[in-house]
Amino acid sequence: MNHSILKQSLAALLTALMLLAITGAAPAPGRLEAPQVGPVSSEKTVQVKDVDELVAAIGPNTAVELQPGEYALAAASTYGQATGNQYCRWEAASEGGYELIISGVNGLTLLGAGTDETTILAQDRYANVLRFVGCGQLTVSRFTAGHDPAPGYCFGGVLRLEHCNGVAVEGCALFGCGVVGVDAVDCSDVAVTASRIYECSDIAVSAESCRNVTVRDCEIDHNGWKNEYFASCLFQSYGGDGFTVDNCRIHDNFAGLLLQCSTTHAASFTANQVNYNKLQNAFAMFVFPATVDGCSFHGNDVLSLYPADLDEPSLSVLDGEGKVSDGALESALEVRTLQGGELETPPLREPTEVAPGGEIVVTTVDEFLAAIGPDRIVVLDGESFCLADAAGYGREDGQYYRWDKVYDGYQLTIVGASGMTIRAAEGRGAVTLTAVPRYADVLSYQGCDAVRVSGLTLGHTEAPSECSGAVLNYEGCTGVLVDGCRLYGCGTMGVYAYNCTDVALADCEIYECSIGGVTLYAVYSASFGNCRIHDVPRPALALYDCYEVTWNEAPVTGNHYDVNEAGELVPVEIAG
Repeated sequence: MNHSILKQSLAALLTALMLLAITGAAPAPGRLEAPQVGPVSSEKTVQVKDVDELVAAIGPNTAVELQPGEYALAAASTYGQATGNQYCRWEAASEGGYELIISGVNGLTLLGAGTDETTILAQDRYANVLRFVGCGQLTVSRFTAGHDPAPGYCFGGVLRLEHCNGVAVEGCALFGCGVVGVDAVDCSDVAVTASRIYECSDIAVSAESCRNVTVRDCEIDHNGWKNEYFASCLFQSYGGDGFTVDNCRIHDNFAGLLLQCSTTHAASFTANQVNYNKLQNAFAMFVFPATVDGCSFHGNDVLSLYPADLDEPSLSVLDGEGKVSDGALESALEVRTLQGGELETPPLREPTEVAPGGEIVVTTVDEFLAAIGPDRIVVLDGESFCLADAAGYGREDGQYYRWDKVYDGYQLTIVGASGMTIRAAEGRGAVTLTAVPRYADVLSYQGCDAVRVSGLTLGHTEAPSECSGAVLNYEGCTGVLVDGCRLYGCGTMGVYAYNCTDVALADCEIYECSIGGVTLYAVYSASFGNCRIHDVPRPALALYDCYEVTWNEAPVTGNHYDVNEAGELVPVEIAG
């Protein structure tokens, strides 16, 4: 997706302010009561009372109970240094400022004592308050988070989610200064409920390439900065499937758009009360339609339903009996109770059933896609599997995979399929798995744990040439094993891993890739055993912000290496 074009388009929408005043006094903001939180189901519970204890307590299957008080992140004794906890680290956000990144954690709960009792603050305005990468079954509940009690302009968001699945934001108060209240990228099953998002400068909730994001029973108010600068929009979604805003109170905001969706399947805006907002336009939909139903609009200053340069607004407006004209929008949409199932997201393809840890043998690419799921061994029995030959190529997503649009086609991305092995029926390199688009990764994994690729040959084409896709790409994964594989170009990189933990390559050959053999960025614990990397530009191995890396059991401390014919690392200097 070309984000610069979308941003330029959005900027063009905000060039003229023509507000049609509708009189009426704005009501006082309502107060949201945090939901009652039941017994914690995590394996252990840790109570903390300060930032240092919070940082130390973060880990898998852990409920961290934050006692009443203010948790100023910059007050941590490890601020900007090594935390001593493999699941979190400080990363520079500006000169002298850092943000806390929590990564590779499953089953973490951060539970405050209530939004009036527990507050987490980031002092650096370029930092996200909390950033989660590659986490699963994550709950954040019953606390307030922001940068500073005084609203202003900044560059960091409040909650940032990357490559996460199964996220619940419950009963929180997220405030500005913060550019975005909840900012999700490449995530699935994210629910923001019974929370308040206020005084953010640009967006309340943003989702990019996400699946099943729901904002429900929330209060969204006073976003946009002091009636001086418009927030670009209150809700936005780029790509993905399933973006729902339901039964929310949306009032006293100053924004260019109420809802913007670009190439998002199954977006809906339902049963919301939209009152006393200043909006340049209400809706902007690109490529796929969104449904607006059961809403009420009162006391808003709004230029128009759609931006003037949007030729074909893709909006389905319902009144309970069928579509109504755009001109009847405000008069037709009254608050009503939606019937169950009216706006359900179309079901995704369920994986083929197999006993936990069992094998499933596939002979076609369609059978391979149907087999993708957690806790299983998928055996490829055949000479060649070309992903572009799939019957639903680029169109039909599954529960654990999706097709991501790239410049020259579609990329298969596997999401949340933890415990899955893909292996060849025969020995090393006996089965070939290929992708046609040169801008696509052959296989891309996001937010997966304990995944293995074994005995396969993977690449784009036997003839190396210009491209921008890797062969294997891992983002936010834990427990990655690639063994007995041949990875070739066209492909920029044999293996690329970002924000991962425990990555291992064994008995692999990587060759004819256009940029290098392996690049690891922000990886904790990686090992290479008996690997050959040849006929690639230098460096064959590039390491950035990585820890505990070994090559044939010897520690690796540098950043750039080539591999000689004996399979030994040779340090190289890279200009710049």
